Amino acid sequence: MDFRSNNIIFLNGKFLPDDRAMVSIFDRGFMYGDGLFETVRSYDGTIFALDLHLERLVGSAKIIGISLRQSKKYLSNIIHNTLKINGLTTGNAYVKLIITRGLDCGRIIPSKSLKPTIAIVARPLDVKKIKHYQQKGMGAVFLSNKIRSIPQVKSLNLLANITGLIEANQRSMQEGIFTNGNKILEGAITNIFISDGKSLKTPPIKDGILAGVTRRLVIELAKKQGIKIKKRAAEKF
Repeated sequence: MDFRSNNIIFLNGKFLPDDRAMVSIFDRGFMYGDGLFETVRSYDGTIFALDLHLERLVGSAKIIGISLRQSKKYLSNIIHNTLKINGLTTGNAYVKLIITRGLDCGRIIPSKSLKPTIAIVARPLDVKKIKHYQQKGMGAVFLSNKIRSIPQVKSLNLLANITGLIEANQRSMQEGIFTNGNKILEGAITNIFISDGKSLKTPPIKDGILAGVTRRLVIELAKKQGIKIKKRAAEKF
């Protein structure tokens, strides 16, 4: 199968055609899922909440001990340049920024002073499905398990999320919700809010969920509108 899509990829300081943007089999992102990512939405070249996404990325790198020498300004510039070089400064697009711990000799314990791998992919975004779900809603099911070792980090190791979406799809739904006993946590690709029309309830970060950027902005906007926010455990219903 030919996966080429005529995209230009940023990889370790170079812009390359997608069929030449390759990493070593010994890259720790490939070997162990040892890395991080952020996915951001672009509207006519303007990237939604980019500073907050980069803030989370830099914080996550510190948590797992990736030595990220590049500044947030540098990462922002190359993200915008990747959009530009792919002709995506108009219309809807998404950008995925990937950081791995880098090339290593294959041991589980990483070697010291590794140079992180940095890759950026920008693609056009078809918003038809998104608009459909915004208007009609999504079907969701409670999933059978929850396996995320460092929930506050947006890790490349998405196996729990992937198997959760597979389970949801097998049950003819679009999203799966992780739980801990009767406690609602988060979706495979979403944070959870429950509204009674007067207030919003969302699980607290301390319950073991990802601190979603959109979640943060929803909370801030709700407070500005005088909507009461309850950060406490939500139970199955």
